[in-house]
Amino acid sequence: TPQDAYSLLRAAIASPDPVVFLEPKKLYWSKGEVDTAVTAEIGSARIARDGSDVTLLAYGASVPLALEAAEVAAGEGRSVQVVDVRSLSPFDDETVTAAVRSTGRAVVIAEAPGFVSVASEIQARVFERCFEYLEAPVRRVTGFDTPYAPPKFEHWYLPDVDRVLDAIDSLHWEDDA
Repeated sequence: TPQDAYSLLRAAIASPDPVVFLEPKKLYWSKGEVDTAVTAEIGSARIARDGSDVTLLAYGASVPLALEAAEVAAGEGRSVQVVDVRSLSPFDDETVTAAVRSTGRAVVIAEAPGFVSVASEIQARVFERCFEYLEAPVRRVTGFDTPYAPPKFEHWYLPDVDRVLDAIDSLHWEDDA
């Protein structure tokens, strides 16, 4: 969100440690109110939407996609929680694991390829910390494991709502017998 971008950039500038601040160009034109008094802590995730059936874990440009997929899934009768990871290192294991434990299902969404990626690391961390709470395998919806597509074709490469909904549907639901 514009608020997160402002708050996290201020936190990065104020940090005595080196910080790599990544800005998804897709979100440059996002609009929203910004309260300059609000601060965010580097290393803290944010619950962007509450839900009880499945948790979508996303960061950067994948967060609006996760929220859109959650809205569509709600129309199909699924209660979808969205966690905006916000910071990759340090990583907020506490918020992420509490969210996944509360739903028992998780899908990690990222634009980067899935192999040897942040998405695969998040998936591994969730498995390690939530295994006994999981009702289904943790799924990933990522870019394909190919070179990044040229701009004209990137819409076929990047995750989309349909791929996220397919991942949600594959999570071993009892009512799908």
